[in-house]
Amino acid sequence: MSLRILAADDVRTNRELIRRLAAYFGYKAEVVENGAEVLAALSQCSFDLILLDVQMPVMDGLEAAREIVRLQPDPNRRPKMVAITADSMAGDRKACLAAGMDDCLDKPISPRAFEACIMRLFTGAASAQPAALLPVSLAKPVTLPLVDLLHLETAISGLSGAKLVAIQRRMHRAVIRDFETIWPRIIQAVSRQDQSQLAEALHALKGCFSAIGWNRIADRCAKALQRTHAQQFAEWSTFPDELQQLYAASTAEMTRYLASIEAPAGAAPASKD
Repeated sequence: MSLRILAADDVRTNRELIRRLAAYFGYKAEVVENGAEVLAALSQCSFDLILLDVQMPVMDGLEAAREIVRLQPDPNRRPKMVAITADSMAGDRKACLAAGMDDCLDKPISPRAFEACIMRLFTGAASAQPAALLPVSLAKPVTLPLVDLLHLETAISGLSGAKLVAIQRRMHRAVIRDFETIWPRIIQAVSRQDQSQLAEALHALKGCFSAIGWNRIADRCAKALQRTHAQQFAEWSTFPDELQQLYAASTAEMTRYLASIEAPAGAAPASKD
């Protein structure tokens, strides 16, 4: 029995990762950008599972879950709902369950966590048995101080050769587009010294960098985010340049990593997922 999956996340990189995870386990995921688009999709067709990022513009995951429960009060008839959280704590999980969610997953979502969640919610309903989740063997070892190589191996499981490179290039392009979209919001928040606006932008950046394993810049965003939440951020004059430098270094390392595992000349092109 196949599962119809709908996922909502405002960060392009996270949507690509969810799409890839679903494909690996034999499912096709439709992806949208916010809770309002989830409700619109549900009005057109039915889904078995909805993955909802907790923090999204327009309509967040909690608000969307509450509206889905209002529209379909019977838990046996409505889709299963899973919260996707970047900063999971006991209180966050309680709030998600109170809104009608059936489970929670932490970002970045690992293949094992995704599989376990599916099994908890749909025992015996999986459409495909996943292969063993083993690290992908690389053509040659690469030292990447800015990029978490182990994360890249395990987040994109079950691929090798040209297809591995194609998917990881797609993830890299998604991060670049996310950064280009969010960067003006960073500049605007810094120019206004607006801690709340900066927090929203940093939350999105931290999520996309974590998804692709850019740990150094993700950690820098996380630390800045903590200070904005406490209304204690004060690095207005230096932070944009620091973030740009970390981003440039990270994307350069990612480019070198992809070149190091590039399929040999003459190899067949990767098929599309």
